[in-house]
Amino acid sequence: MKGWKVTTVVALTITMLGGYSFAQGQGRGMRCPQRFAALDTNNDGEVTFTEFMAVPHPRGDEQAKAMFAAKDTNKDSVLTSAEFCPGI
Repeated sequence: MKGWKVTTVVALTITMLGGYSFAQGQGRGMRCPQRFAALDTNNDGEVTFTEFMAVPHPRGDEQAKAMFAAKDTNKDSVLTSAEFCPGI
């Protein structure tokens, strides 16, 4: 049970920091749906790992990879707007 809590806290922290990282770079001043649209370069409603990694990530590629994995809740290797901007 304790491991589950730690994993959840780590995943949420990565998700929050990831949004902050993108906000510090190219996505500065954009709201979450706007950041998603900017990342979805082929406008198919999904952000692939390649699209996600195509923008600079100020905290480094390793953290960006972890953030993508944390946001990809159904583990299908793409992010939907619901996964990228939960609760909106």
